[in-house]
Amino acid sequence: MKYWYKIHKWTSLICAVFLLSMCASALPLIFGREIAAFNQVSEPTALGVSLVDLTKLSVGKQAETVLERYPGYNLLAVYLDHEKHTNGFSIQSQDKGYEYIRLDLNTARFIKRSNEQVRYEVIPKFMEFAYRMHVDMYLGSFGRNLFGAMCGLSVVALISGIWLYAPFMKNISFGTIRSSHRRIYWMDWHKLLGIATLSWAVLLSVSGFIFIFAGPVHNAWNESIRKEFLIDYQDKPFPVQRISIDEAMEVTQAALPDRRITGIEVPQEDGKMRWHYTVRTQGEGWDAHLNKPVWVDASTGKVTAVIQQPWYIQTLSMASPVHFSNHDTLPLKILWFITDALTCIMIITGIYAWFVKFRPSKSNAANRQQAKSVPPVRQSSRQIWLLPVVIILITLFGIIAPLAGKEWSAISAVALAIPLVLTGYYWLRS
Repeated sequence: MKYWYKIHKWTSLICAVFLLSMCASALPLIFGREIAAFNQVSEPTALGVSLVDLTKLSVGKQAETVLERYPGYNLLAVYLDHEKHTNGFSIQSQDKGYEYIRLDLNTARFIKRSNEQVRYEVIPKFMEFAYRMHVDMYLGSFGRNLFGAMCGLSVVALISGIWLYAPFMKNISFGTIRSSHRRIYWMDWHKLLGIATLSWAVLLSVSGFIFIFAGPVHNAWNESIRKEFLIDYQDKPFPVQRISIDEAMEVTQAALPDRRITGIEVPQEDGKMRWHYTVRTQGEGWDAHLNKPVWVDASTGKVTAVIQQPWYIQTLSMASPVHFSNHDTLPLKILWFITDALTCIMIITGIYAWFVKFRPSKSNAANRQQAKSVPPVRQSSRQIWLLPVVIILITLFGIIAPLAGKEWSAISAVALAIPLVLTGYYWLRS
């Protein structure tokens, strides 16, 4: 046990400040969309458009309309957001740089990102600060890799904390908060909050670690696939005459009728995919989070390949939705916010309890009073672990379930609320 205690102590102390920074900076990011919507002026400046209902035009015709209003620009990609009912057009000019134009399909308005008006300039600056503090602390790639390492170290700290949980709970029941001694008080809170937030903290740390360090694996696999399927194209010239975006979409939809198109990358003369449209597709349920791009030959209009990721790439790919995409509804965001805040408090209580250890203790009268106020209760392993295991599994379900589809969001919210209700109960009882 003493070795596990040392592992938990030092791994926790090393990663505590970084983990606290990541959790605290994530609090406003959870409501990023809501904050942006609140801060945006209700009627942003839009490009001048004709009275033609642009939403009835095909995606390719919409792209042509954008290029007509931006002479000298080339189309890089089109992004289709089926949930928000918007189409985004990424365009670039050698002289004028990059622009992103969004078409709101609800209002048939083209909106230029740089023209969007906000109520308070300080809000986007604060959100940018929170994002950078969450990602790299303004240290660039070094800070990003450092945070990735701290995510991995925090997993060791959390798992080693579970190993230490049982010995400390042999003589007290779950959720007991003893108040007669300062360090015991904070350690009891640390243990309770640790159980309440364990699944959330472990999954977010693991997914953060994978999200940061899985890039080379993805890139290596993508490069090998690209060389394998495009070996016959290496000596071919850039296709000046090519099929339209609409034709590429039709071919893709025919090849994958059960998936919907979410993006189209246009072949670029200086790009790696010079001869092909890369069409991104999305499935339903779990499959919505697994990428299955289609490469369409820009000259012939034939499908060169439908890229099927191997199991290990699919596993790594799930890190992103676990970290970002499983709390899209407002109730889930509120629960994530509370859980994140409790994780911050859990980290603070652990740090505080460690520093209090080195302060002079009170007289033994406090310990005698503690014995009177909370009589020791000898607990079996089943009694020690029953509630913690239930809470851990329920929380795990609440985090993973929304990835199977939005129909799971309500029951997921109930599952995530249970640990928070129990924490509130023991807080009021203490």
